[in-house]
Amino acid sequence: MLALALAPGPLAPDYQGGDWFLRGKFLFAKALRLLAAVLALALAGSAAAQTSVDEAERGIVRVVVILETPEGRMLYGSGSGFVVAPNLVVTAAHVVQPARQRADYGVAVVPPEGDGLIPARIIRFSPLSELALLEFRGPDTQPLTISTVEPQPGDGVVALGYPDVDYQGATGSDLLRPTPASRTSGQISSLRDRAPTGDQIPTINHQAVISSGSSGGPLLDECGRVLGVNAWHVSGTDTRETRGVSTRAAMLLQFLDEAGVTPTLSDEKCLSFAERIEAERAATIDALQTQNQELASKIDTADRLTRIAMVILVAGTLALFIAVCVLSAIVLSKRRPPQPQAPPEWEQPAETEADAQRQRPRLGWLALTGASSVVVALLAVGAWALLNSLRHDAAAPAPSRELSGDVVCTLDAEASKGAQGVSDMSIHVSGELCVNERTLYAREGEGARFRRTIVMGEAHTLDVLTIDAETGEFRRERYPLSDEQFAAANQAVAESGAGRGCSGDPQAVARRNRALTPFAAGEPSQRLIWRCEARR
Repeated sequence: MLALALAPGPLAPDYQGGDWFLRGKFLFAKALRLLAAVLALALAGSAAAQTSVDEAERGIVRVVVILETPEGRMLYGSGSGFVVAPNLVVTAAHVVQPARQRADYGVAVVPPEGDGLIPARIIRFSPLSELALLEFRGPDTQPLTISTVEPQPGDGVVALGYPDVDYQGATGSDLLRPTPASRTSGQISSLRDRAPTGDQIPTINHQAVISSGSSGGPLLDECGRVLGVNAWHVSGTDTRETRGVSTRAAMLLQFLDEAGVTPTLSDEKCLSFAERIEAERAATIDALQTQNQELASKIDTADRLTRIAMVILVAGTLALFIAVCVLSAIVLSKRRPPQPQAPPEWEQPAETEADAQRQRPRLGWLALTGASSVVVALLAVGAWALLNSLRHDAAAPAPSRELSGDVVCTLDAEASKGAQGVSDMSIHVSGELCVNERTLYAREGEGARFRRTIVMGEAHTLDVLTIDAETGEFRRERYPLSDEQFAAANQAVAESGAGRGCSGDPQAVARRNRALTPFAAGEPSQRLIWRCEARR
């Protein structure tokens, strides 16, 4: 351990004993501080979590162990730590273990900014998890966010802390001066269930360079979220290759839960720069598709309202025309010319002008009635056509959801048969329905189902692939073929003229499907069903 002389003087009253305020005059101030801590913890969940390594760096502190001697204070050792909640710091247990063993040892933290040394006390210590929790009273510091996503080998990581290699030849005063944390990066090498000590502690082996002063500092993902707590560094016996080892975040969360601490959590995977660009592009496309769907829905509603208005207009015009016809007929029927006195029978001509005038109203009424009947019939036919069109639109099925671009398919193991060793998959859908730019599917009927039949040469089987763009179901059914069936199926494929790639003829694919469907008889030997949806 590092032993450096410090300036003499008291560090804090009863520094190591675990109680900062033994005197009654400090009880009221302590109560106020506890109330403030409770309020800060209640508000911690609403605070904005840091989203980068630079922001996380502001929550890293140096942890120091102070030895009180008759000659003055001595810096016994130092490590690293990070803020998990207001005024609470996590560090490695072995960093502060001397202060648990001797009463003349004290603990303090040095934030990266501020006035320097701040006394702290150990409120929880767990050698089984190699973690310790410290409480200090100082300026508000943004807690680090802890990731709940399981890390994977190959993921990029960043270690923050105060390694002792940065302070060769430094004095005690140098180590107590506020300084930004040191940063190293690398990748996760492996995940282990045991620590280098043999204890059952889930750990992360990584390539980020750390040293003894880094103990207690956080291991972060590239988004600045805590994946673990650095506690060990090991070297190969022959290769001398070094690895950093940290306690995993799952163990840290269990430790904090037992201590009654509620940290800031994140369940989002840390995306690389390329993945973030792709996610933003997908989100933009999704937003545009949503806008297009809303616009199409509004246009459809406007079209339906227009046709309804036309039906109302036609009906109103028809009613008005019938009313005019009826009134006209009534008026014509009442207009009779005056009847002259009839001459003697021997003087009457065969047909007089008065007879002709009496016939004209009747003829006009008949003509008006005939014309109105024709107009009524035409208007009725038009109204019937509009109403039938509206009924057809209402009865038509909803349009299929668009299944295009990058598509994620999740295996439905319960609905599948013979799915051992089969997992989820991702495909790319383009055109009407072409998968991965090489397999063209043909539409089945008028619905949203597409099919492609494939003869598998090595397995001597027929695979029937069906995609339902409406429900997102992707089904593959495999049927075994005899040698005779295999030869006949290959002949049918050759005669169909269906080639590879998205530029083929869908009609040729449909002919191929019809020719091969008779070979898909009986129960399939394997049935795989995936549930697919466009990648968000």
